[in-house]
Amino acid sequence: MDSMPSIVVVSSSSTKPKSIIKLITKENPSEEPCGLVKQQWTIDTKYYTASVNLLGIDETYQRHDVFNNKVEALLIHMDANKCSGLEDLQKWEQLEADCDPEIKLLLSNYCNDQTKITKNDAIMWCLKRGYEFIELYPSDEQNIEESTEENIILEKFGVDRIIEALQAHPWANLVMKNKNSAQRPPKIELNSSVSGNSNLPDELLGDDDFTELFSKLHMMKESLNYLPFSERSQCAEQLVTAFWKAIGGDEEELLE
Repeated sequence: MDSMPSIVVVSSSSTKPKSIIKLITKENPSEEPCGLVKQQWTIDTKYYTASVNLLGIDETYQRHDVFNNKVEALLIHMDANKCSGLEDLQKWEQLEADCDPEIKLLLSNYCNDQTKITKNDAIMWCLKRGYEFIELYPSDEQNIEESTEENIILEKFGVDRIIEALQAHPWANLVMKNKNSAQRPPKIELNSSVSGNSNLPDELLGDDDFTELFSKLHMMKESLNYLPFSERSQCAEQLVTAFWKAIGGDEEELLE
């Protein structure tokens, strides 16, 4: 196996890892005789590029230390229409323990009050285990539109959120782009009624370099969601300022 970091995709449902990999990469992955499904993928963002392998396996695949040590992300698909959907995930506990991935995503086609596993059930499972829950095909479009209108930083859904979560990870082989070519971030207007310090955890807005800040982006967004709407714009401005300074920008330029 080559030296690229990997994203492992597994499933406890009728949805095959190959289908999820194809959904993410828009490519048709190859199937090897050993049962491994594989697709190389280049993550190309505004700030960096990284080449990774998406690997689909089942519980019979014979893993080894070299395989485990290259896993930086784990995606598990769950059947929300099955009463044992969450219990079925137990078969992947050893995989998670052996690989210890930094990114852990629990996927479901959709999840609502009518499915056997409710969205609240899935989210509680994820909170206890350090996963993020993502619906591939969210069914509650009205709530999506409402949450989008309220958020200072717009939320993505489905496969777009999976890609966003993977882009926010500092991959072991990432290559930063020339910071001088980075475009200037948009100015965010502060609500005049907002005052005081940010409620975001201090450790999320320390004097980190860009890669470290980028790895914390999702945690920052999650923190914003727990703040009153009146305070979000101030915190959003602090995020923009932190990222702008991390790529070498002058804070005074943001005020022009």
